[in-house]
Amino acid sequence: MKNLIALSSLLVLSSAFAANQSIEVVYGPDNRQDIYQVRNNLHLQLAQATAGMIDVRQFQKSAKPNFFDLVGTESLERAMNICPSESFSQQPIAPNCSGFLVAPDTLITAGHCYKSFSTPENVCKGFAWVFGYDMKSPNANPTKDIPVTNIYTCKSVVAAELNQTMDYAIIKLDRPVTGRAPLKFRTTGKIANNAQLVVIGHPTGLPTKVSPGAKVTKNTDSTKFSTNLDTFQGNSGSAVFDANTGILEGILIQGRTDYRPSKESDPRSCLVVNKCDDNVQNCAFVGNDNLGGVQWGEVVLRITALTSKIKQAQFAK
Repeated sequence: MKNLIALSSLLVLSSAFAANQSIEVVYGPDNRQDIYQVRNNLHLQLAQATAGMIDVRQFQKSAKPNFFDLVGTESLERAMNICPSESFSQQPIAPNCSGFLVAPDTLITAGHCYKSFSTPENVCKGFAWVFGYDMKSPNANPTKDIPVTNIYTCKSVVAAELNQTMDYAIIKLDRPVTGRAPLKFRTTGKIANNAQLVVIGHPTGLPTKVSPGAKVTKNTDSTKFSTNLDTFQGNSGSAVFDANTGILEGILIQGRTDYRPSKESDPRSCLVVNKCDDNVQNCAFVGNDNLGGVQWGEVVLRITALTSKIKQAQFAK
């Protein structure tokens, strides 16, 4: 890991890669929880397999041996003009996308995190994956004293696609992840209609958030399903689970606009979360999600669409 900083060869903005995917919105009450707030032991266990994609230029050796700090971070309020009254507005943002473990050295994220604005190989060199970027207490600072054992670099992009049907990237890490179990995922069939869901990732680059209280809203497409999960840009690549069994069902890839001006008459006013009815069909705005015209909420790529590719990746060197 001593060469972590030297890996960076990109001059792109770390927020650019997900810019062409409009993700997401809050449906009904905001269900996002920090790690210290989560009381569901299953969800806490699943969160251990979640990682954030962070520009390697932001890592700086800390005063403690074998630890790193993140530099150049700002609060959500300062970085994105979010109103101070909004949830998590004072927390630091860093991850560009989210990802999760499916094997000890194999991670999955959204394809647009690797293919939107650069070649996957360049993104592989320019970003690290960090586990445990979360709030372990109300006053925690996740940008300080990150153990080197939580930081992994991208060895190779085993496979990546970005088109109307598929949006995924399978990443081989520089070494097996220790102390964190890969996720168990569905290999056949599909999730039940109206199944209860939880998503875990980094909305708007924030420390890990666990967001339960959602369900399937459309389940007819062969490779995708829609939900009313509370997700945001930065949740791209997040793992979506059956909330009761903990089985991984898919990858969060697409959704609606996150924020809107607090004053409709002033587009420069600070931003607030875009909110919608829990019944997504009652929302005041629609879009095309390739699932029939009307956007039925946040879009998830079924993990079963990648079963064979994941098996191949597990044996790749």
